[in-house]
Amino acid sequence: MFIEDMILYFFHSGDVMRHSTLYHLLKGKKTTSVLSYGRLHGILNYFNLFPKLTKEQYNAYILRLISNNYLEEVEDQLVTLTAKGKEKITTLEFSRLTLQSFDYDKVDDAFWLRLLFISQVISYKSNRNSDYIPIDNNPVHQLQLKQWLVQVDGPHLVHDFFNEWQTVLSYLPIEEQEILVSQLVGDGVIGYTISQLSQQSDKGLLYYYLHHKSAIHLLLELVYQEPDQYPLFLSIIKDIKKQEEQDTVDLTRRLLEKGYSIEEVAYMRRLKPSTITDHFIEIHMKQPSSQLMTYLTPSLKEKLNNYSLKYPEYKMWKYSVVVRDIPELTFYEFKFYQFYLRDNVR
Repeated sequence: MFIEDMILYFFHSGDVMRHSTLYHLLKGKKTTSVLSYGRLHGILNYFNLFPKLTKEQYNAYILRLISNNYLEEVEDQLVTLTAKGKEKITTLEFSRLTLQSFDYDKVDDAFWLRLLFISQVISYKSNRNSDYIPIDNNPVHQLQLKQWLVQVDGPHLVHDFFNEWQTVLSYLPIEEQEILVSQLVGDGVIGYTISQLSQQSDKGLLYYYLHHKSAIHLLLELVYQEPDQYPLFLSIIKDIKKQEEQDTVDLTRRLLEKGYSIEEVAYMRRLKPSTITDHFIEIHMKQPSSQLMTYLTPSLKEKLNNYSLKYPEYKMWKYSVVVRDIPELTFYEFKFYQFYLRDNVR
């Protein structure tokens, strides 16, 4: 079954992993322990990939992978790849997908729905045809689209918009191109949903879902990398971000960027310092470990280096244990050093 192959792939690091934490990662549970787990095992990009996956379904997949000798249960809830599982991993092609769910979790779906809607409106606009049924009947979304059109409208809008479409598609793999284009709706063009596309093929719904996600994430990455080349697409992203209500981590980020300490932010926001510390770690989750290590003093690095020589299984460390040997170690310093070891120790 395709989803079992995907779940097996998440163990590709070969580490001993707690499978219950993997479930929370795939469901999008945003806690420091879950996000750290994702980074340490190289699977943070799959955060919130399967938000509708039930615990019962997931456990059934894990049990089948164990019974079929692809995974081995080392201890309760701790599993690792078997030799058969490692061999199976080499035949899977999931590694070529450009999934970046942690980076784009807040924007990918909203961006795609807005892009579909705008593409429909501009398609009919290009043919001076106003007699059509909009694909989005939400009055708020319709107002947002009208406001965006007022901001960007001009004599070259139609040409520039579809030029950006053509350019960005040229960088996508053929399968991803076809999946995105097949969903477009316009004057004389009837788009298909992911479900409808899967029904026309023997590849299955999950295949189309993953390749659709991969295409959107790659598209977003291209726009962020070359913003001058995609000003209209970038304006859609910015418009969505501006209209979204900022979450608690975003509020913490703004205060930290102004130079306030973790303790000061906690006081200002009336939250526990441990909560702001969790935000601080999440904000820095994808930064290179070389940057993270600037938060540690030379003395602390030396102590942690010595500790890692005594206890090399750093992915299994617990802060409550390590801090007994290094009392001055903060929780974020502990996590940043783990990330550093993950990136530099082989």
